[in-house]
Amino acid sequence: MNESFYFETSAVNALYHKFSSDDRFSSVETKKFQISKGRKWYISSAVLWEIFRTKDKNRRYYLFDFCRCLFYGHLITCPEELIVNYIKSGCPVFEKPYNLDSSNKGLFAKEWQCACDDARYYFEPDIDQLHSYSYAMQFLWKYLHKKQNGYELKGEKELLDHSYHLLGIRFESLLDKLVQEFGGLTDMTDEKKQYVFIVFHVALVILCYGITLNKEIIEDYWNSKNISKPISRMEWLVENSIPIFFRGPLSNIAKMTVLQSNSKYSRGLHIDSLHSVYFTCIDMYFTSDDHFIDFKNKIPDPNMLKIMNIADVEFGVPLLT
Repeated sequence: MNESFYFETSAVNALYHKFSSDDRFSSVETKKFQISKGRKWYISSAVLWEIFRTKDKNRRYYLFDFCRCLFYGHLITCPEELIVNYIKSGCPVFEKPYNLDSSNKGLFAKEWQCACDDARYYFEPDIDQLHSYSYAMQFLWKYLHKKQNGYELKGEKELLDHSYHLLGIRFESLLDKLVQEFGGLTDMTDEKKQYVFIVFHVALVILCYGITLNKEIIEDYWNSKNISKPISRMEWLVENSIPIFFRGPLSNIAKMTVLQSNSKYSRGLHIDSLHSVYFTCIDMYFTSDDHFIDFKNKIPDPNMLKIMNIADVEFGVPLLT
């Protein structure tokens, strides 16, 4: 029986500390053992993204080297692939399982395979470019967080306001359609109003503007439909794939964003939200981040039972070299 386990970045760090502090444990032998049992210990492009943003150059390398020795030789399918696959399958209530190995279009996917196959191979993106792109992503999620708490950002916010102006009445009418799916504005709780606002904007940013880690995958999908304008993409989603707003990977991103919107802003919100797409498609989800534990406790979904605190995992007999 094949099983897929996902380790988000905090769990990776916890395992790194555990293995590096106890020489009885071997990442190489653990990987061999898990594969022999039919288990894929996955990390994602988002995990690597966070590792590459580690300021200490030596720690950055050691974390990377530890990961390729311990985790599966393919990255897990990137969030954009999961979202597109979900739309293509008709946004089912129960999605049929499929191979979660990332395609070569996924960010870092080919490089990761090379690094796992050849210990001499190491890669990392341009750090300045990485930080610049991270800042842009953080700004968008900070905007959503602040907007939900009644604040307005100065400066760059005019760019978003300008895009809303261009969308105009069509933007409002599409948002109204989502509201009607919840029974209308007058019957909606404040929590549902918050969710509809967030999920609409998450879809706008990721699926319509393609502002995400794997823009090429989003653009390839829309090119196959010959739809290029963001507003036309949103219209197509509302008319043809409205369940994408209420269940599946995009919905998980929105739910995590909503959850963190009700607390102090975290710079890792956008990455946490991307990690959240994997709740429904894997067998176990490992973390040591309170945001994900909180998600498990507050979201009434059986899939949340897959979330495990790595601190609660007992390692029986150490796996020796």
